[in-house]
Formats: sequence, structure tokens, C-alpha cells
Amino acid sequence: MMNQYPEYDELQIHTFKQSTLLASQGEEYSHLVKLLNPEYALRLKIFVQDLPENIANKTIYGRAAISKLPDSALNKRKRGK
Repeated sequence: MMNQYPEYDELQIHTFKQSTLLASQGEEYSHLVKLLNPEYALRLKIFVQDLPENIANKTIYGRAAISKLPDSALNKRKRGK
């Protein structure tokens, strides 16, 4: 169904790319998260959870995404994967 609206897909991809760029730089990007559909929001959450903790903790969304990791994943992050 979404393939009927290529402009929507392009907007989602562009918003996702901008969010990941800002996230990797440690800049605030939470204003872009609300524009993402559930698929790209989940992709962004996974991307943020893979960032180094010191970068992810610089943003509101990053702190929230990391706080929702299970304890076993947090222990792995602290040991250096």
C-alpha cells in the first residue's frame, strides 16, 4: 500500500537519514522521530542502541532507547561487546 505513495517513502528515508546523522553526531533529533512511521522508528531505535553509550546519552531519545535495553545487553555493552 505504501508503494502507491513514493513521496511518502522518500520523506521517510530522508527523515531517517537526517535522524541517524544527528544521532551519530550527538545532536538532538527527537523532533524528527515523530515524523517517522513505525518501521523507520524501530530502525532508528536499533541504530541508536548500537551507538557508543557516550554519544547516545547526549540526546533525550538516546537516553530513552538505551534505558530500555535488557540487563544482559547492558552488561555486554559495558564489557565492550
